[in-house]
Amino acid sequence: MAEETEIKIQNLTKFYMLVLLKSNDTVTGYFILKKLQKDLEKTASPTYVYDFLKSLKSQGYVEDVAKSKTSKRSKGYQLTPQGHEFIDRIFIRFNNLIEVAIQSRLEICASCGVRLYDNYHSEKIGNKDLNFCCKHCAKAFKNEQL
Repeated sequence: MAEETEIKIQNLTKFYMLVLLKSNDTVTGYFILKKLQKDLEKTASPTYVYDFLKSLKSQGYVEDVAKSKTSKRSKGYQLTPQGHEFIDRIFIRFNNLIEVAIQSRLEICASCGVRLYDNYHSEKIGNKDLNFCCKHCAKAFKNEQL
């Protein structure tokens, strides 16, 4: 019996399918196809999605789960304990890439030092444009300057 090789996750589509498996108790191939379209604006072929699910199943990372006793088409997939471990390893690897990408976009609150990613408060104080986590920090910063 030939030993199967570890599944490679080298694109966003497969990575997102793992995210969907990890964040839902049970998913169907149809659900994955619809989420790829809605969230990533990506159309994947059903063959691509189901072949990936089949390879995850052959490695013991997912198992079939009946979503409905009345319909054969509503078979879902659920992570096994080995699947959770596999995805955790993948997430750790991708976490480093995501962290580097986010770090370049972070600002620091001029008052309290908290890291700011999006929707922060900016004010011009003196001749400087400063970023704050909220208007209260901006007020506190201005009061300290007096």
